[in-house]
Amino acid sequence: MNRGGVFTPDLDGIPGTTVVQVTNLSSAVSSEQMRTLFAFLGDIEELRLYPPDNTPLSFSSKVCYVKYREPSSVGVAQHLTNTVFIDRALIVVPCAEGDHWGCLVLHTFPTLRNDRPPTEKHPCLISYGS
Repeated sequence: MNRGGVFTPDLDGIPGTTVVQVTNLSSAVSSEQMRTLFAFLGDIEELRLYPPDNTPLSFSSKVCYVKYREPSSVGVAQHLTNTVFIDRALIVVPCAEGDHWGCLVLHTFPTLRNDRPPTEKHPCLISYGS
């Protein structure tokens, strides 16, 4: 929600979802840092960071998906919106769960294998390139 130019989370979100999307992440953030930060808010079932740790390519930003065991943790996690973490203000929003528990808008991203450049494209939640 945007109130007076300031983003505030809609705590009603998506009923029953256990997933949040965290955007505006520093390119320096790691999966372990995200797990440490969001574990204070509830039991984490799964966490995915894109691009993943140790990706050979550089990116200006990252996105993270946190799946909690309980839907109530989603509302609590949204309170971290606008919290500065490393060098950026986090944006935390609830996410609809699907077969691969991602958000509703899917793009494609190249698959990174070992140290080779991107070769294949698969559904993902953000674009890594064309």
